[in-house]
Amino acid sequence: MIDISNLPVAARQVAAFAKRDFRDWRTYKTQMMTQVITIAIGILSWAINAMYRNRPVPEYDTDYISFLIVGLVIGNLVMPISQGLERRLNPWTLENIIMTGISIPVFVAGQIAWPYIFSLITFIPQLLIGIFWFGVKLRINPISTALAFVISAMILLGLSMISVGFRLITKSTDPITWTINTLQQLLAGISFPVQFLDSFLPGISSLSWFLPQTWVYHLWRLSMLKAAAITDPLIQIEFLKGFIFALILFPIGYKIFKWGLNRAKKDGTLGWF
Repeated sequence: MIDISNLPVAARQVAAFAKRDFRDWRTYKTQMMTQVITIAIGILSWAINAMYRNRPVPEYDTDYISFLIVGLVIGNLVMPISQGLERRLNPWTLENIIMTGISIPVFVAGQIAWPYIFSLITFIPQLLIGIFWFGVKLRINPISTALAFVISAMILLGLSMISVGFRLITKSTDPITWTINTLQQLLAGISFPVQFLDSFLPGISSLSWFLPQTWVYHLWRLSMLKAAAITDPLIQIEFLKGFIFALILFPIGYKIFKWGLNRAKKDGTLGWF
């Protein structure tokens, strides 16, 4: 057992958030079961769908099932970073937590800690099922994958903080991130390569590269399907483009989240939802 009493204060606070959320999660047995079943059904449906219409994906030198499974990997390793903060914005506890004097970075990290830990726990068996049952072929470059994780985490966390910052003021979904998140379902290449969009309307795939989520999926697939080496000048350019999105969105997201939080505290509306 790890003794957290020797950890820095901020780390103990983040651990306390994770411990609280884990206790809440395990308290509701039905929720536990349905969440695990949903994950199992999700990977099964993705894989069966891919087997039914498996085809080459030349953009990443792979097949369709491998393309889809990497999308599922992204959903488990990256998406909880943003979803954890948005879904844990609780009007019944937020005000009490903030009044304790916990810093914003600790609050953000604490809110995403348990959702991310749970995703890591479920990630490995999902990946093994994809490889050994459905024949997923991965060619992973560890350095590029780690860099893709950092860039995508900054992008998604930045978008999440923008959304939460506005929600603290408006008490409803903000139109900016709602629009971006809605467009990503069609344009970001979640379940098919963005180049495939040109089959319906030539040139429309160009719009996809203006969505930050497109770069999340693109960089991960380069790293896990093509073993893209960061020493390759062409790959460096791709990662640089994604990093520009991260470099813009993360600080903007932090400032908007901090602004929304301070504004709600000043107006006395922190718990109004």
